[in-house]
Amino acid sequence: MKRIMALLCMSALFTVDTAGADPFKVYPFKIPEKYQEALKDYRTSWHRVTGFEHSGLHWQQFIVVFLNKDVRAYENNYLEYLRYYQDYDEEEEEEELADPKFRMYKPGTIVLKENFSSQSGAPHDALTITMMLKREKGYSKGYGDWEYVQFDKLGNIILAGKGSEPAIKHTCSNCHASIAERDFIFANFYSKKK
Repeated sequence: MKRIMALLCMSALFTVDTAGADPFKVYPFKIPEKYQEALKDYRTSWHRVTGFEHSGLHWQQFIVVFLNKDVRAYENNYLEYLRYYQDYDEEEEEEELADPKFRMYKPGTIVLKENFSSQSGAPHDALTITMMLKREKGYSKGYGDWEYVQFDKLGNIILAGKGSEPAIKHTCSNCHASIAERDFIFANFYSKKK
């Protein structure tokens, strides 16, 4: 009987409370050495502005978006976009809407997007991280001074560079150029870290 009690006590010590588990304390991506300092603890110390959201813009993947700062600009730009461009009541007489007041991001802002495969309508495997790093004025003229970076879950850099570089234009910046007025950042949010 003592042996059974000892085993029960030992198993209780090693049991994980999954009801209180926070998936954002787990890091499914290895960060490349070049970005380790900048991205340190991003899942627990940055602003998470989405939950796991299915995105048609991102190859039918699930995404989670984090910002290191300028979260007010991100939220403002999304709300201004909705206010100005989304007309849900087309039967009412059109009102004259004030032009949207989009905000620009400050140098040093990082918009980081985790990308997950979709399986049975839910996030599945960690795939890549894509991020945009706002650089000083003049870094990438005509492309909002953003640096684009993508790396896989093992930390292998797939691409990195200015929006004007051909590979970046083909993969990233040509699409982001369609929203230059929003400082090149697609924004949406449904939930956020408190």
